[in-house]
Amino acid sequence: MYMFQSYLEELSRESGIRFKLSFLEGKEIFSSLKGLKKSSCISKEIALGRERGLLTLEKENENCASVLGFSINQKYIDLRYYREQMIMDILEGKGAAFEAISSTLPFLLRKTTLFLISTDGNNYDVLATLKELYEESKAVAIVYDQNILLFGEFPSPYDHARGIVEAINSELFLKAYIAYEVIPEGSFAVKTAFEKAKEAIAIGKNYSFRNMIFTSEELLFEKAVQSIDSKVKKEITEGMEEKFSEMDPDMLNTIEEFIASGLNISEAAKRLFVHRNTLIYRLEKLAKDTGYDVRNFKEAVVFYVAFLLWKENRK
Repeated sequence: MYMFQSYLEELSRESGIRFKLSFLEGKEIFSSLKGLKKSSCISKEIALGRERGLLTLEKENENCASVLGFSINQKYIDLRYYREQMIMDILEGKGAAFEAISSTLPFLLRKTTLFLISTDGNNYDVLATLKELYEESKAVAIVYDQNILLFGEFPSPYDHARGIVEAINSELFLKAYIAYEVIPEGSFAVKTAFEKAKEAIAIGKNYSFRNMIFTSEELLFEKAVQSIDSKVKKEITEGMEEKFSEMDPDMLNTIEEFIASGLNISEAAKRLFVHRNTLIYRLEKLAKDTGYDVRNFKEAVVFYVAFLLWKENRK
């Protein structure tokens, strides 16, 4: 926004036209109208990219409003694309000057969240949906490496991720996977966050998790499972493939939710919308059918590894 304000200051000085620009909801962006009475001014609504702005200038310059509004809108759009290109440069390791980041992407100086969004549809349709959800001044969304990336300051990243999934599902009828990474204040670790999010998406898709929102920290266990020696994998899954394949959707869902709940029966029952006794019955049946009592931590670990490997082999 600083670069845009600098442009407006120069435009006012070079043209000799004093004006004020604000967003339609009232937030002022720039003003060189200090000291003028409201009665001597007129206001015109103008475009600011996808947003709307209010241009106020002296009545004697009313005939300049259209040209001035057009110039301001074009510059606003140009600077928006400049921000997107700067992020791409950072992702590709080209870097950017601290001053340029401070003026163009100030949120990178603070705690920033990167969302990586993967769908089975048109990325540019998804991008358009995101740009309707978030003001250009508060977030930057781009298509990069066959995924959509969204950057900004979000106090509750998981809630935002869930909102994005719901919007994509309801408006575009697409299945969406989202990985998010919080970039520490002042670290500029955009590329690292992108690589982590990309890996988290790959792991989540590999194991077909019901929950489609991930972070790399939450998937460390699954990442370790992927690195297990093929011989050991075969030993773990021996005799289990057929047992998993014969399970109905309710039992498979029970396994995922019980593990995700940290082996907590009450929490898992709540997430499954079943009575506690119903869950206990399922777990006892699972132990009888497979030989693994997942209420025991060690047995649950081995069982879950076998479960993940079975899901991986179904690909």
